[in-house]
Amino acid sequence: MVNKRFEALDAFRGVCALSVVVYHLRLVGSITGLNFFRGSDIFVQFFFVLSGFVLAHGYGFKDNLKFQVFMKGRFFRLYPLHFFMFFVFVFLELGKLFAYKHNGFIFNNQPFTNSFAISEMIPNLLLIQSWTPYTDHLTFNYPSWSISIEFYMYALLFFSIVIFKGNKILSWFATSLFAFVLIYLGSNILVDAVLSGLSCFFGGAFTYVIYKKLPHFKPSYILGSIIEFVLLVSIVLIVQSQFEHRSIVASLSFFITVFFFSFESGIFSQLLKMKPFQYAGKLSYSIYMTHAAILFCLISIAMIFQKITGSAIAPMIEERRFLNFGSSTINNLVVIIILAIVIYISSLTHKYIEINGQKLNKKKIAKPELNRTI
Repeated sequence: MVNKRFEALDAFRGVCALSVVVYHLRLVGSITGLNFFRGSDIFVQFFFVLSGFVLAHGYGFKDNLKFQVFMKGRFFRLYPLHFFMFFVFVFLELGKLFAYKHNGFIFNNQPFTNSFAISEMIPNLLLIQSWTPYTDHLTFNYPSWSISIEFYMYALLFFSIVIFKGNKILSWFATSLFAFVLIYLGSNILVDAVLSGLSCFFGGAFTYVIYKKLPHFKPSYILGSIIEFVLLVSIVLIVQSQFEHRSIVASLSFFITVFFFSFESGIFSQLLKMKPFQYAGKLSYSIYMTHAAILFCLISIAMIFQKITGSAIAPMIEERRFLNFGSSTINNLVVIIILAIVIYISSLTHKYIEINGQKLNKKKIAKPELNRTI
């Protein structure tokens, strides 16, 4: 059972990663303005849930788990691409500095200030930018804020397995519940990003326990399809809505979704096992980590053309940078083109950074499918 690969959940990760890309895109009169995409940042919680589920599956019930081996595997899974993209942003800031010094041109902010200040470099390199109230978690490659949380969640998972042993399941449930209570109460004992990680990651681990306890439970094709449809509709409604405690409700819906889709019993699970969805799932980490730099480059080019031509290609609307190429039809086409660019570049970073990064780990991971993250 430990070798099982959850193909539908893999594909889910890819769809969510692409939704996050669209969330960070803003084109006038396009699908990027839909409420669903305006709320798609909440899918990061789904990544936490799924990571907890998959890590509990791969490591939660292993005997003689060694810290060095475990953390090395996780480090070389996450850090090479994070490190690479961090220096991509440093390079982009140097480009901004060159343009500012020679032409007085400013891309939104002066180089190496605010979210790109030199003081934010060390927290990013140590992946601690999301853990303290004294560091800005949305710095340099801003999607990496969740990688900052997730990497140390792995260490906490390891310690829960080793220290609590027979009570590790209770510790996962208690950790998740305690974090949810703090979120509900609006506590500032821990920063919001940490509470989000604790509640969703360990809730995902506990969800796997329920899955493991019900090895013979599998809804029929018809019932499974109905359940999957209801869950998908529920997620869409939650993501595109704004209401009190939406974060908690979303997390709970993600637990249920991961549980039922792990059985792959319905029509939507089968659709997610199709090659395009599987490919998106394989590239999901690269999609998530590379898209911010790609969008920055595309928007910067648009800003240069705007200055040269005088056309409002990259207007500021309500203090946010939009793109506008003249009509809704063209703008929607541009969204598709940008997604294609992100997927193509992600295929390269997956091949040359992610895979080669994992090879740096002396102990090769026998089942890389169990080690996927966002």
